[in-house]
Amino acid sequence: MIRDETSAQLSRLLVRRSSFVRALAERPRDKRGLADDLDASRSTVDRVVRDLLDAGLVERADGLYRLTCVGRCALGAYDECLDSLRGVKAAQDLLSMLPTDAPLDPAFLAGASVHTSTPDIPDSAIRELFSSVESAERVYGVAPVALVGQLRPFYETATEGGTVVEMIIADELFDRLAAAPDSHAVILDQLRHDSVTLYRAEVPFRFGLWVTESEAGIVVYTDTGVGGVARNDTEAAVEWATEQFEALRENAERLTLDSLDGVPDDG
Repeated sequence: MIRDETSAQLSRLLVRRSSFVRALAERPRDKRGLADDLDASRSTVDRVVRDLLDAGLVERADGLYRLTCVGRCALGAYDECLDSLRGVKAAQDLLSMLPTDAPLDPAFLAGASVHTSTPDIPDSAIRELFSSVESAERVYGVAPVALVGQLRPFYETATEGGTVVEMIIADELFDRLAAAPDSHAVILDQLRHDSVTLYRAEVPFRFGLWVTESEAGIVVYTDTGVGGVARNDTEAAVEWATEQFEALRENAERLTLDSLDGVPDDG
């Protein structure tokens, strides 16, 4: 409880006094410099500096105040939190299409670009997925849902340049795709493709996921199609998406041509 209270106090201090902390992060200053640069009264500066000293964020050396290591780390954590909150705000419409328990890490949203479908351009969001994978060297993906009409264009786009593709298909989705002649044929073609590996597994979330060597993304589905996508090229986003894929692949069943035995195709 004491640690929680201390963390809360530190958070409140950073929120209220972030301009002072940022100023000292730029360079050490004396109290007059802080007052002049931040257009603050001397009494305010005295009070803020005292609070920052008491919190261990600032120290005094050679007549100047500067951030401690604690202060720089705290400012970095504060900025990461702000980035995550901005990401959540930017993705608010997209997130509203997901179940409340969707396991989406806020770190993925920090710095993400969000694209939602519109009635006048219904395919605009899915084009972002195609744009991400068309020049990739490898693509890992998770498909809990699929638009049958997009299956072949996706695989053709992903493999056109010799891209290595690994895709995990949700059990229920695979059974449905394998039973439909058109999608059966697509899966059959991909299983014969040297650079494509397909798996089936129980997928515990309802958004699509893809990750390349430099970018990660999610696809959010609605009852009428693709609601939108979010793309992010930060290291944290790629790491999170890769972890999601690898965790599912550990218990996934690799698909082979025998997996389609007894299920009719269109040929």
